[in-house]
Amino acid sequence: MYYSSGNYEAFARPQKPQGVDEKSAYLIGSGLAALAAACYLVRDGQMAGERIHILEKDPIPGGACDGYQYTDIGYVMRGGREMDNHFECMWDLFRSIPSIETKGVSVLDEYYWLNKADPNYSLCRATEKQGQDAHTDKKFGLSDKAAMEIMKLFFTPDEELYNKRIDEIFDHEVLDSNFWLYWRTMFAFENWHSALEMKLYLKRFIHHVGGLPDFTALRFTRYNQYESMILPMVHYLQEHGVDFQYNTKVVNVEFDIRNGRKAARRIVLQREGREDAIDLTDNDLVFITNGGCVENSAYGSQNEPAAFNKTIREGGGWDMWRKIAAQDPSFGHPDKFCSDPEQTNWMSASGLENATKSANASPRMLPVNSKISKASLSFFIAASYTSLDVISSGSNSRSKLSSLRISRNSRAVRATPVAEAYASKQP
Repeated sequence: MYYSSGNYEAFARPQKPQGVDEKSAYLIGSGLAALAAACYLVRDGQMAGERIHILEKDPIPGGACDGYQYTDIGYVMRGGREMDNHFECMWDLFRSIPSIETKGVSVLDEYYWLNKADPNYSLCRATEKQGQDAHTDKKFGLSDKAAMEIMKLFFTPDEELYNKRIDEIFDHEVLDSNFWLYWRTMFAFENWHSALEMKLYLKRFIHHVGGLPDFTALRFTRYNQYESMILPMVHYLQEHGVDFQYNTKVVNVEFDIRNGRKAARRIVLQREGREDAIDLTDNDLVFITNGGCVENSAYGSQNEPAAFNKTIREGGGWDMWRKIAAQDPSFGHPDKFCSDPEQTNWMSASGLENATKSANASPRMLPVNSKISKASLSFFIAASYTSLDVISSGSNSRSKLSSLRISRNSRAVRATPVAEAYASKQP
């Protein structure tokens, strides 16, 4: 892809790439990134589905957006995404993915019609003292000095921000403001997180600033994201013959590194607990999702806190990235993200759908819920209700470059017709 002005090229179909019929693709993981890559290989790359192989360590697809029905909890999805108008690649893809619920309709159509009819906005941006309105009242509360600090960060060269924390760049006039409350609860930042990352997010989501006080910038799905996003992509890929291999842990990808060239030569994996490997050729493409925002996740309940699992395990995304990075420094530094679990873990509290009681939710939440969000699926930013289920992520669960958008967006959801229809198809 390259920059182009206007939409002259936006709807043109690419020519079939030369030699694609001899190539194969291996995608490690089945989260949004891997599924999107596979869909683009089918749609734009025109690669035969039978030559695309998705290797997933869990028994179901979705990665952080997996939707699984636990008998004692209900439906759980460990993460989610906050969508806006400028997810250009996502909307471009979903215009080509058919709805699995309505014939002749795309996933993008479903998104657009829903958010036109029921635009998202919050009646209460933040709560305190067990459900009382924090009265941020759509105000940013920034002094001139605080505004200048934010502006200075925006224009600071990346190199000057290496290894610096946000609280080394911002003082209390930013960190005590409503703006920072809005920002950190939207994007899951802590004061000690990377100043460079803060700058990158500021540049990427500058158009969100006006919608921070009430979430009007966001777009939401009809159901939870597993059913509204993951399942349509999985169905599209299955219809094209893509090979899904579940319960398959990729332990390492071995590279041949010589003369300035790096080529993946072998995928080391475990299938159903048995050691195996895939030998690669120059005609094989490998797509790797390194790290993982929900690795080591654990679930709490009404009566017990979620466990805090700190150990990096073989077959997980962080262990795999460490093994790849050990082969060459240019493959990155995973320990920047996963070596200090006390500073990289996150917790999420499940929300409750309006007028619908989830498996473990208290009826006391229903009247509170109606005060918080106008959207049909409500969620909580910072609540202290004892009735909330808590999902705690472990030491290695949060790649700060890829997962900040999900830490407060897990929802307990009801079983919808879409989920029920697909229940028999889940491995």
